[in-house]
Amino acid sequence: MKKTIPILILTIPLILFIVLFPIFSADQNASNVSTNGNGTTAENTTNNESQPEKVAFIIPHPDDETIGAGGTIQRIMENGSTLHFELMTSGNAVTSELLPVYNYFNIEIPSNISTEDQKKLIRQDSFKRVMAIYGCSDYNMQGYDDGTLNADIVFTTMENLYLKEGYTVFYTVTGDGNVDHLACYQGMKKMKEKYPNLKYRQFPVYYYHYYRQNPMSLTKNYTDLNVNNYASKKKNAFQIYYAIHTILPTYYPYSDGTFCTSPERIYYMN
Repeated sequence: MKKTIPILILTIPLILFIVLFPIFSADQNASNVSTNGNGTTAENTTNNESQPEKVAFIIPHPDDETIGAGGTIQRIMENGSTLHFELMTSGNAVTSELLPVYNYFNIEIPSNISTEDQKKLIRQDSFKRVMAIYGCSDYNMQGYDDGTLNADIVFTTMENLYLKEGYTVFYTVTGDGNVDHLACYQGMKKMKEKYPNLKYRQFPVYYYHYYRQNPMSLTKNYTDLNVNNYASKKKNAFQIYYAIHTILPTYYPYSDGTFCTSPERIYYMN
């Protein structure tokens, strides 16, 4: 009997661990899983599967990737997937609706170039800084002027990434009132029609803001992704863009970082 008591003391905690571990694990996983448009769980829709994949982000402007998918980007990288960015435009538009760009980081700018070209240099520099925050070194800046992007350019970019480099998961923005956003939406639509078996993902920019409540998506299936665990880097990246005054004035109240803990909506196909 004396020998039995020590054995029981050692065995009981082990039995409790075996019984309770699945419950704790399920609770932890549930905190990172959201529901899709049909109210069912969509655990793997943000490319957080067990097998790494080749993922390409098609970004209309510098800052869209952070505002709409800064947390998702970090989740994908955690999985070990190959991640590539195509920045389509330079974000060089100068209008009365936009704040004057500010050379916050004091980059070298030639004195004899236009205001649009100055803005181009500053915004492209900010994009590089944000990529460094995320730890992404694989990106290409195509440099189209704001408002000149079209569906054919986007489609060709995506098709080349698939056929020549083997990318099979594509992310871009949903359509809204912005011409370049719409071009990315339409370009992905063409890609999906020609290559329906690939994985397509869309994210709205500021979907939770009244100004862009109803984004155009290619599907009704979506996941509202909890990105609280990734808020720190997302906020740091956002502040890069905020510092150079390229975030729309409408959204400047989000400078306090509250938006970083808002969910990211990811529409998914396949």
